[in-house]
Amino acid sequence: MSRTRLLALLVALVAIVVAVWQRARAVERLGQDFDEATYLPIAFTYARMLDEGRWGDIGGLRENFEHPPLVKLLFAETVRVTGAPEPDWPDVPMGQPIPDAARPTFLATRSLSAVAGVLQVGLVALVDPLGALLLAWDPYHTKYTSQAYLEAVPGLFAVLALLAFERARRQGFAPGWTAVSGALLGLAAAGKYPYGLVGGLTFLPFLVAGARTRWRPWAAIVVSTAAAFLLVNPALWSSPFASLWESITFHWGYSHSEHVRRSALPWYQPLAFLTDTWLSNSDPGIYLTHFNGRALLPLAVLGLPRTWRERPVWAVGAVVGLVFLLLWNTKWPQYLLLVLPALCVCAGGGVRTVASGAVWLFRKVQCSRVSAGA
Repeated sequence: MSRTRLLALLVALVAIVVAVWQRARAVERLGQDFDEATYLPIAFTYARMLDEGRWGDIGGLRENFEHPPLVKLLFAETVRVTGAPEPDWPDVPMGQPIPDAARPTFLATRSLSAVAGVLQVGLVALVDPLGALLLAWDPYHTKYTSQAYLEAVPGLFAVLALLAFERARRQGFAPGWTAVSGALLGLAAAGKYPYGLVGGLTFLPFLVAGARTRWRPWAAIVVSTAAAFLLVNPALWSSPFASLWESITFHWGYSHSEHVRRSALPWYQPLAFLTDTWLSNSDPGIYLTHFNGRALLPLAVLGLPRTWRERPVWAVGAVVGLVFLLLWNTKWPQYLLLVLPALCVCAGGGVRTVASGAVWLFRKVQCSRVSAGA
C-alpha cells in the first residue's frame, strides 16, 4: 500500500472515530428540541397502529402530513423493538436535560439517527477522507443526526444516491446503476422531500449532457425514483397526486407564512449559519472544534474547481444545494444537511489545494536559496 493510500485510510478511520464519539455525546447530552416534540409522539401513534395491525390507517394520519411518514415509521419500529415506553410529554422540558423516564425513548430514536449520520461520514470518506473528517466534527451535522429529526435517514439515502449516480455516469448511464441511483433518490425523497429535489436537480445537468435523447437512462431513473418513492410512502397510496400536491402546497404556503416572516431571517442566512460558531459554542463538551464555522465555506469555495475536475457530481451537488438554501424562504439550520456532505467534499479538496500550494511555495523558496547560494 502506498504512503498516500495509507494516510487516506488513517484519516478516514479518524473521521469515523470522531463521528461516533461526537454523536454519542450529543445523543446523551442534548435536550429535547422542537421538532422532536412533534415527531416522537407521532412515532408512538404509528407504533400503536402497527401493534394493533391497523396498517390501513397509517396513510390516513393527518398530523404532520407535510412530511412523509418513512422516518417517523422507523422511529415507531425502533420504540417497538426496544420496548421504550412513551413519556409523559408535558414532563419533558424543551432544551433541558432529558428526564430519566423519557431517556429510553430518546436514546433509541436518536441512536437510529446517529447511526445514519456516522454512515454518511463513512460513505463520504470513500470520496474524500479529509471531507469526511470535516463532516464528522461539523456541529450542524452532528446535532441534527443525533436527535430524532428527519434529516439523518434521507441524508444517508441522498449520499448513497450520489455515489450510485457517479457509477452510472462512469458507465455511460447504463440502465442498471442509473436505476439504482433513482431508487435511492426516491427513498431520500420519501424521507424528506427536499433531499429528493436537491438530488434530482444535481443529476439533471449530467443526464442532459450525457444521456441526451437516449430514452433508456431517462426511463430507468424516472421509473425507479417514482416506484421507490411511492412504495415506501403510505401517505400517498390512497390518492397519490392529491396528497402529494397538498404536501407541496403546504410547504410553499408555510415558507411564506407569518411564522417564517416573523423569524426575519435574511436570504443569506444559510451562509451566516455556515460561518458562525454559535452552535459549536452552545453545548460545551459535545462539539470538538469551531473549525468549520471559520473555514468550511472558504475551503469549499477554494476546493470547488478541484472537486469539479475530480468528482463533478459532488461539486454540482454543493452548488445546487447552496442555491436551493438561498432561494428557499424557510431558513432553519437543519436544512444545511441538504448540502453539508457535498460541501465538505469540496472543502476537503480545498485543504488539499492549500497543502499543494504550501508545498509548491516551500520548494520555490528552497530553490531560490540554493540559487542565491550558488
